[in-house]
Amino acid sequence: MLDGDSLVAVNPPQTDELEHLHSTLALLVEHHSRFGYRHFVVDHIWRSAAAIADLRSRLLAAVPGAEFRCFLLTLAADENRRRIERRQRARAIDEREFDRRTCTEEREILANDRDLGEPFDVSAPPAELVAAMLRRLALA
Repeated sequence: MLDGDSLVAVNPPQTDELEHLHSTLALLVEHHSRFGYRHFVVDHIWRSAAAIADLRSRLLAAVPGAEFRCFLLTLAADENRRRIERRQRARAIDEREFDRRTCTEEREILANDRDLGEPFDVSAPPAELVAAMLRRLALA
């Protein structure tokens, strides 16, 4: 599991964070593949199909013959708001406004470019989501 935001969280920030992220991911995937790792999950929101295509080409160059799948996680807006409120109850600092704003911005990005991966509804409980994803990837 590679978290895109964490991989580019450097200070000072890179002038081209996407270049930094994609080159770092290619390096890590190539490295771990040499040690037998076969599956990688990258958590990040890509803002364009061109950015996903760039990552795909880099990863396939790093590990020739590998399979690349990109999923667009979907969730109904009202369920997303409920989850924000539920998460807030466990936090010491009120981050509701930040979460709401981020949610709105991400929904706008995703509404403008639907070619950002295979839709995957994440409204089910975690155990069901894992089973559904494993079936979709033909790993179960």
